[in-house]
Amino acid sequence: MRKIHQIKISNFKAFQQEQTFDLNGKNVLAYGNNGSGKSSLFWALYTLTQSSIKQDEDIQKYFKIFKESDKSTHQSLRNVFTTEDENSFIELTTANEHGEEKVYTISHDTITSNKDSDTIIQELNQASDFINYKLLHNFYAATHKQEVNLWPVFERDIFPFLMDDANHVLLDTIKTRTADVERTATGRPVRGRKAEAVEQRIAALNLEIETLLSQIQTNANDFIKKHFFDDKDVIRLSLQFAKRFNFEKVRNRLWQPEKEAERHNCLHIKLFVEVFQEVSADWKPIHKIQSFLNEAQLTRIAIGIRIGALRTRVQTTDFKILVLDDMLISLDMSNRMPIVKMILNRDNDPDLHFFDQFQKIILTHDKGFYELIKRHTSPQQWEYYNFHAKEDENSPPTIKIDRTSLEKAQAFLADGEYDACGNELRKETEALLGKYLKGLNSAVENGKFESLNNKLNHALKQISETNRKDFEKLFVNKKIPLDLIKKLQTNFNEDDSLTLNDKGKLTGLKNELFAYLIKQYELKDNKAKLIEETQDILQRIMNPASHSSLIPLYESELKNAISGVKQLQENLNK
Repeated sequence: MRKIHQIKISNFKAFQQEQTFDLNGKNVLAYGNNGSGKSSLFWALYTLTQSSIKQDEDIQKYFKIFKESDKSTHQSLRNVFTTEDENSFIELTTANEHGEEKVYTISHDTITSNKDSDTIIQELNQASDFINYKLLHNFYAATHKQEVNLWPVFERDIFPFLMDDANHVLLDTIKTRTADVERTATGRPVRGRKAEAVEQRIAALNLEIETLLSQIQTNANDFIKKHFFDDKDVIRLSLQFAKRFNFEKVRNRLWQPEKEAERHNCLHIKLFVEVFQEVSADWKPIHKIQSFLNEAQLTRIAIGIRIGALRTRVQTTDFKILVLDDMLISLDMSNRMPIVKMILNRDNDPDLHFFDQFQKIILTHDKGFYELIKRHTSPQQWEYYNFHAKEDENSPPTIKIDRTSLEKAQAFLADGEYDACGNELRKETEALLGKYLKGLNSAVENGKFESLNNKLNHALKQISETNRKDFEKLFVNKKIPLDLIKKLQTNFNEDDSLTLNDKGKLTGLKNELFAYLIKQYELKDNKAKLIEETQDILQRIMNPASHSSLIPLYESELKNAISGVKQLQENLNK
């Protein structure tokens, strides 16, 4: 299986000079403020993969030096602060499971991604997907008066990634077949039988597009029903090629640059949406979905179509990436996480193993969202980056690897650096206990050094103190008369001296008391046990790692130690 091992970007969009990302075959999660370069990474990868199906001159235009007087430079993505003698390029280093590397570069003078002798990047382009908020929003970007027309979305974001029956890029096939009709020597469109033959070819193309839309529709509905609505009938969609190619449209040469608006107006892929009515057990059509469906429903539909299209692609290659740039920024957290869990396949659903094949790159400017995804991933499979740009300066963004001590410990363990792993575990435990004790208003003096062992003992004491305070808060402060409380020791439901109201209070109190006791025993046992186990880890692993010692550190012990610190973290956070 081939993966991206390194990305180098120099003087492209937000990146000045050279920026290197060492992925080593891992997935990527990156957080950064606006303008910090996240979208530049997105477009760098997109530009390189798309270059595999372009001619050299169509790639070089992105790296030309911009000149106002020269229209051929107006599509340049070269960093505006780059001098003429500096190079602008994107370089991708890939490696297979045997470590055999291949490097692909695009720049003004060097292009190695589009060679017929090496189709790796072409296959990557066909199997990968790039999704950001704007691309999803385009699925329903229409005013209330308009119908949603998905032709521009398919033309720009879907057809370029699909292959026809002859294994050619579908958009290229569509353009070739509809570039113009056959013409006479004088330039007039042919008539009669020749015109009928042209119309038959156009009809065959329309049928091919319609068949593809049907496949995408089926895949999208299956995905939406199973993974968004737990196999329940809630929403379903259909895609109809409502306005198609015909002889007249083709003869108008719709693919000329100045005809884009006309083309998007006279070609129409219509999106129909229906919602299921449980009372009547039938489907109700929704007209003007952009006006009557909420953002979460619209986003699910858009994602369903994108996934449906992705699943119709050629999947023979094992080299594919999924790049998501603030894809879910319009949704609240409750609607984001189910989608993220699907993409990460947290429940190991066989139907979602499809996502497991992708090397994922997730970019966001939402710190809370970043931390949430980070908790659901492992540094053994992911690299974490922090992008930052100063908003009051034009200085280049700074990009750093973002790891906690626990994550560093896992990385050191994977690299066989056992002493360093033990040291990072110690740092993580100290930080964890410090945060826990501080959060509980610890009486420990600020700034005063306290050994890790003392912090562990202090945490044990604090657990008992917290339990006592919780008990007082829940029960002692209820202001229930003592005589009534004593009735808990009796069969109070058979006591005729008590009112129904008193019996109700006692029943509720009894249930709360038992539930509290069970919960506290569970928490106390877990926390106390984990802290005691951490004390053992401290003696066996953390201390020897921090000091010169003859005690060897073994991989299995370190794995158990990491697991123990993780459990301690989870329980102290409860």
